Amino acid sequence: MARRTVLFTTVALIACGTSEIVAPIDDVGPLTFEVREVDYFGPPGAGPQIALFLATEKQYPCMNYNLESTLGIQADNVHVDISGRVTIGEICLTAIGPAQFRAVLPIAEGTYVLEFTRASLTDRYTLIVTDTAIGIVTRDAHFTRPTANSFPPHLVDPSPFRRTA
Repeated sequence: MARRTVLFTTVALIACGTSEIVAPIDDVGPLTFEVREVDYFGPPGAGPQIALFLATEKQYPCMNYNLESTLGIQADNVHVDISGRVTIGEICLTAIGPAQFRAVLPIAEGTYVLEFTRASLTDRYTLIVTDTAIGIVTRDAHFTRPTANSFPPHLVDPSPFRRTA
């Protein structure tokens, strides 16, 4: 009888999403990202902040799966090291969705190198932040792609973000 209770408890915990899920690095697949201004990360009245949203193209059975990653910012270099581990916390929000990593970028107006590293590959972008827009220019990409090349997505004058020869 004790064995049945342990088995039932284990199955119930897994079904409720209380155990950690780990996906191998090759199983995560391609990733999408966006950099945009939001005002819901900080305390009330803090104002808008620039945030990075990184997501798997692969869909998971809970919409709150996390893509374990580490953000590092040094001078004009923004680096995201992607472990490839996909985890779920205490509960499963039962809706299909990607595994995600979100972080506030404490950056100001300027031009930055944006890098994503997974295993031995590094994708590189130029991130341009102005007082009215955010632009992304692809330099070298293997496993990531931006969902939009600018924020707001439909700039009146996209010329500052075009690739130069």
